[in-house]
Amino acid sequence: MTSKRTLEELNQEFNRLAAKSHKAVDEIEELDRVECELRAALRQELKPLIDELCDCGTVADVWDLVNTSAKYPKAIPILVKHLGKPYHRRNRSGIVRALAVKEAKGIANKVIINEYHRAPKEDFHFSWLFGNTMSVIVTKDDLDELIEIVTDESNGESRTGFIEALAKIKSPKVIEVLHQLENDKNQIVADRARKILAKKTKAAERKTKKKNP
Repeated sequence: MTSKRTLEELNQEFNRLAAKSHKAVDEIEELDRVECELRAALRQELKPLIDELCDCGTVADVWDLVNTSAKYPKAIPILVKHLGKPYHRRNRSGIVRALAVKEAKGIANKVIINEYHRAPKEDFHFSWLFGNTMSVIVTKDDLDELIEIVTDESNGESRTGFIEALAKIKSPKVIEVLHQLENDKNQIVADRARKILAKKTKAAERKTKKKNP
């Protein structure tokens, strides 16, 4: 079995080769070889999860779940359990994305928030996934924790998905926080808050016109 250190080395080598804009034939062949090794190592690391998914009668790979349109409620508790395990970031990304389904609503919320707090915020693409999943599974019980996340400027741009999640909760607090975020130091966060507020304003205007034609 490939060690975690070797797995990370493969990942770094793959990223280095993939980042080259112009590749010679031997470099393309090397990229293909490293990608195959990386995929095999990632799958081997994830074998405990794959085995449990197979035992519950679902598909055999977490990425199959990400790409399927079928529902998989039996897999949700298994994914929740394994998200907290020290898998490589690529494997954890797959688990987070697989939890972005309505069947995980109210089940995966706590672990998604907890693991977001543990994620390195400088890795935007990874930490952003948690907010994206929350925007699908959010419930009213998440209100206070979402407010804490989106108002903490140290969380940077990774807050955008959580802002979308927060906006789905019906509460006066949500509007207050969105107005606060309009003045956020992060321009992307501020723009997202403004766009959501604009949509909410238009929706309210349409609702008023229907009541008072």
